[in-house]
Amino acid sequence: MKKVLLVILDGAAEKATSAYAKAKKPHLDMLASNSTCGVWSGPHAPNYNSRSLSSVATLEILGYSYTDEPGRGYLEALGAGLKPKKNSVYIRGNFATIKGKKIIDRRAGRDEKGFDIFVKEINKIKSIDGVKIKLYRLFGHRLVLELSGKGISSHVSDGDTGANVVKIKPLEFKARKTSDVINKFLEKSSVLLSNHPINKKRKIKANYILLRAAGASKKVDTFKKKYGMRACSISGVNIIRGISRYIGIDIADAPFSQIENDLRYRARVAMDALERYDFVILHINGADTYAHNRDFRGKVRYLEKIDAEVFSQLVKLRHINIAVISDHITDSRSGEHVFGPVPFLLYVPEENGEYEKIVFDEKNCRCYVIDNPMKKIMSVIS
Repeated sequence: MKKVLLVILDGAAEKATSAYAKAKKPHLDMLASNSTCGVWSGPHAPNYNSRSLSSVATLEILGYSYTDEPGRGYLEALGAGLKPKKNSVYIRGNFATIKGKKIIDRRAGRDEKGFDIFVKEINKIKSIDGVKIKLYRLFGHRLVLELSGKGISSHVSDGDTGANVVKIKPLEFKARKTSDVINKFLEKSSVLLSNHPINKKRKIKANYILLRAAGASKKVDTFKKKYGMRACSISGVNIIRGISRYIGIDIADAPFSQIENDLRYRARVAMDALERYDFVILHINGADTYAHNRDFRGKVRYLEKIDAEVFSQLVKLRHINIAVISDHITDSRSGEHVFGPVPFLLYVPEENGEYEKIVFDEKNCRCYVIDNPMKKIMSVIS
């Protein structure tokens, strides 16, 4: 079995001016110049919430369907190391700042002061209408809400769909109990947060919990069963760890981080993992974070850092198939995820064709459209 290293550059693609094109990245461009390049058309999920695009996009890159996605909340719970119960519902959450119904800051200023205490206090709300409730704090401002009890459903709407807070609604009749419980929880927790002494001292108050992307247990084929390969992932992001656990991929040790400042170390972990695994995923998140912060120059500089510290090492792998892709566009102008094509390359060491020197970006890869990245990878290793 030929080995594969898949590098996912989270949110590195752009809608307009390309960060890939602006960045000086000689090693990635050299790899692209000796590879088959194209654009992946992007996730096929109809009407999917773009804010939760990473989960469905990553699953589709790995050859799964958007219908295999169990809900981001469930994947976040797995990524946090929880052992989700089969009859429970998990909802992704953020500590946030609101004024009236208007959302002021979805991340409460990224100030974590008091968050652990808030969670402890909120968890004194043990149950509502016979449904057990528990709130878990993840990384930074992120949370997961667990609901356990009879007659609950993950088919509920999001509470974060635009500029204002909205009530959670049932998406089917049997989900009405669940939506009622969630809305009561949000009212209770909001009162607690607004009146908490710590919040009165915070510059930006964490006075609300935004909830979205409810999920529940779902059965899916493991990666090994689907492809016959032992796989491993390296990521500092909770959702990638959750997807890995969901489809039976081992997780290599790497610190949680939204902007990875230990890229040489992560590249070395990936290269070492190729000694033990057939398929290794190296997920790098920093470009996505800069784009969310609307910092295009920071995004460009970070791509240059990736090139200097990661691809400078990876180009030395002469006998490993290497694929590079972005999971989605993160638009630095709006700070939001966007559906659309992203650049993709596949380096196959045995191929000895003559390639034209190119810059790896959206424009130079658009001549060839790849509908299924994993199918393309499997076509050269099987």
